[in-house]
Amino acid sequence: MSHHLEEAPGPSNSVASSISTLVDSVIQPDSTAGSDSSRSDLFSRVQTVLITYLTSSPLYKILLASIELSSASHGHVTLKLVVLPIHVNSKAVLHGSVSATLVDLVGGLAVTSTGSPKTGVSTDMHVSFVGTAREGDTLWIDGIAERVGATLAFTRVRIEKEIVAEGGAERALVATGSHTKYVR
Repeated sequence: MSHHLEEAPGPSNSVASSISTLVDSVIQPDSTAGSDSSRSDLFSRVQTVLITYLTSSPLYKILLASIELSSASHGHVTLKLVVLPIHVNSKAVLHGSVSATLVDLVGGLAVTSTGSPKTGVSTDMHVSFVGTAREGDTLWIDGIAERVGATLAFTRVRIEKEIVAEGGAERALVATGSHTKYVR
């Protein structure tokens, strides 16, 4: 099931009403996420945190209004984002700040998927830019909580773009990130 929000061309549009539409819709995990109730509960918990961030953070509200949670399992989340004009730099490729924002958000959601009541506060983040994405490209963002302790959580994030080929869809690496979060 796809949960798209309206494109955010600028601050004058009604991103809040788009997010409200998402909140009001029936949210179910996609078929790849499994069908048992605990997996569905986990997906719903991560989706709720995502919606909370999208509605309460001015940055996320503008920059990531169209992001979608695709799957969630213990310690792992996958999200999808179509690159919009707001996401590209003066060279018409994905802006580095968008990649860093994705590492921050998705790393926190990976922490949430472990059952942690907090997504954490950033203490360290490293992003490596290894490829490009352009307007219209579909990004798949995988976040993994490698370790969640009593004080710190360590996450890893991969941002890949989808490439449609004859044999099906493939992915090309755009950026990787490691993110340490204070979770106490």
